[in-house]
Amino acid sequence: MVNRQQELETALAVLRDQAQQRQQEVSEKRARLKQLEESYNLVSQELKMSKPLAAQGVMSDVEILRLERQLSDVKGEMDEARLAIPRLEQAIAEAKSKISASIAKFRSDASNDLNAARAELASTSATSIAAVDRLTRTEVRAPVTGFIKQLKVTTVGGVIQPGMEVMEIVPLEDTLLIETKIRPSDVGFIRPGQEATVKITAYDFSIFGGLDAEVENITADTITTEKGDKSESFYLVRVRTKSTTFSASKKKLPIMPGMMATVHIRTGKKTILQYLLKPIIKAKSDALRER
Repeated sequence: MVNRQQELETALAVLRDQAQQRQQEVSEKRARLKQLEESYNLVSQELKMSKPLAAQGVMSDVEILRLERQLSDVKGEMDEARLAIPRLEQAIAEAKSKISASIAKFRSDASNDLNAARAELASTSATSIAAVDRLTRTEVRAPVTGFIKQLKVTTVGGVIQPGMEVMEIVPLEDTLLIETKIRPSDVGFIRPGQEATVKITAYDFSIFGGLDAEVENITADTITTEKGDKSESFYLVRVRTKSTTFSASKKKLPIMPGMMATVHIRTGKKTILQYLLKPIIKAKSDALRER
């Protein structure tokens, strides 16, 4: 691109020099034409005055012939100058036209190159995005930091199926990510950010208490599992504990993968009176109905 611009500047400089030179020649021709016109008028006047004198014998015929020849020469130079000026002006116009054409061609070529570069960049960007996406998919990231306890896939180049368990990790973080099942009838009361309490069945809740937690996310749709002839549908809710210290004992006890846990999600508050009156209110709302 830089070389092409330098070539353009060189060509434009040559054309501008040519146009300027022709313009200088036009100015010189016009000045010369003016001078010839004055000489023509003077010689013509001198010839007009000399002819009567030659008729009277005062001036020789040779002098008359000299003046006529001089007048003819001046007229020839005048005609030549008049014809040269349009040719020079045409040359100037052609040089200016070539300048405009060269600039237009340069801009057109530059625009085509720019469009081609943009198309190539777009293609390269799309390919790069796809390559980065493929590279990202080759990485498996665990939701928590910890030590690998057991690998489920040990074959090099093995294919991991969707939902397949890849490995077991012993968490090292001060928080735990716990998965719990919620019935479809209860999911309407669950939302991310709600407070929860996690009870580890291996530790007596009345002695050690539970782990303070918070709902992190809920699956977008139900998950169905088959157990013999029966199927079970549920939403998978992930709850993250705020620490691994039990609330009652203030102790940090070991928690290992596979331990059973019960999650209590606080969906609201009720007074004792509301709790006691709930059966009566429910019976009243269901009264006088039939199928």
